[in-house]
Amino acid sequence: ELKSHLLNKYSGYLSSLWRELSKKKKKGKLPRDARQKLLHWWQLHYRWPYPSELEKAALAESTGLDAKQINNWFINQ
Repeated sequence: ELKSHLLNKYSGYLSSLWRELSKKKKKGKLPRDARQKLLHWWQLHYRWPYPSELEKAALAESTGLDAKQINNWFINQ
């Protein structure tokens, strides 16, 4: 009975919460070709693997990733 009562009382809220959570972008791996391009850049610049803002913008354009994804990839290396 308690279970039924709680489900009746909160089912609308739970449904809206579930819909909101399902809209959020799923985390996952970057596309393979994007990872390869970033790794190639990394290997070419192994002595100073810190891209400038201009280089980050070029990498974002060539990989189809956004600036945050580019930054996170370099942070995680």
